[in-house]
Amino acid sequence: MSQTAGIPILSAKISFPSRLNRADNYHIIMSCRTCTIIFLASGLIFQLFADPARDVRGDISVNYWNRFGEVELFLEKTRFRSGEEIPVHFRIKNKGYQIIRVYPSLEPGKSYQFMVTDRQGHEQQLRFNEVSYSRRENGENRIVDLNGNAVKEIILHPGETLEKTIYLNDFYNLTPGLEYRITGYYYPDARFNFFVRSANISQIMIDRNSEERYLDRTPALTESALSVSPEETIYLFLSAELQRNWDNYIKYINLRKYIRSYDRYAARFARASDQEKPAILREFSTYLTRQEGDLLKRFRIQRLEKERDSSGEVLENGRAYVIVQAERESRGNQVHYEYTYTLEADREGSAGFWKIIDVSARIMQ
Repeated sequence: MSQTAGIPILSAKISFPSRLNRADNYHIIMSCRTCTIIFLASGLIFQLFADPARDVRGDISVNYWNRFGEVELFLEKTRFRSGEEIPVHFRIKNKGYQIIRVYPSLEPGKSYQFMVTDRQGHEQQLRFNEVSYSRRENGENRIVDLNGNAVKEIILHPGETLEKTIYLNDFYNLTPGLEYRITGYYYPDARFNFFVRSANISQIMIDRNSEERYLDRTPALTESALSVSPEETIYLFLSAELQRNWDNYIKYINLRKYIRSYDRYAARFARASDQEKPAILREFSTYLTRQEGDLLKRFRIQRLEKERDSSGEVLENGRAYVIVQAERESRGNQVHYEYTYTLEADREGSAGFWKIIDVSARIMQ
């Protein structure tokens, strides 16, 4: 202790360690590495559970529906009398973990659409009755907001379901005595040309009137001496692909029916006018014959199956199903497929010949 002007002054020396020992340095380095790993892992988890890409309005992209939106059709019964109304219930479900939004179209018959085919696969011509449809939509069951205006936005929380009843009679005039297959197409956002196809296909039967029920069918005409079997048709079809002979490849296909096997063209073709359909068919044929597709290496026809009725009898003019195993090269890898080709007799061309109208494929293990 020192003293200046009678005031005692304390003097002390404070020292800090000039360096850390080796053990302390090691612990600091390991702590930094641990923090870095935790930070990177947190960022990865955030990316996995982050919100999907949104547009300028903050809405989730419509493509998000492929993952979280599900559409199903439901009918209360499968047999209807001739002239009876046919209500089809659309069930739209949010099976994800986030809110999704629906923007219904204010134009009649745009948000809910169908594709109807008979048992032979013939697509039924759309005959939309806007007057009847609008009368149902604007009747006492009309859905409006608090101001009495048509609803422009619907919010579906996770697990919630939106149901809408659409009458098939407003879209088609179905012939009695036939069976029909119904596929639903739902457009969740009126601002985009994007649809979600129903996860299921419903089947209905339209009964004939009692006086028409027992009419005899017209017997089949005589067969042509020259014919090509369904197996031969598929053999020539795939051989043309092996040889890259696209003119021969296309001639074995009924493009107007075969296009329904491809989602990216099916709904667009179904909605198109008669003037627009030829251009879509040309685009589709170009897609089928593109050079960058998986290369066919070899194939083998397995068996032929014929269409049968409910009693198990083979239908005389029914379809044919040809099952094929094929090997394709995809990005240097060999992939084995099993194809089921559906064929029907060529009624527009020569008798005794077949056209391919549908195909389904699965990867073999």
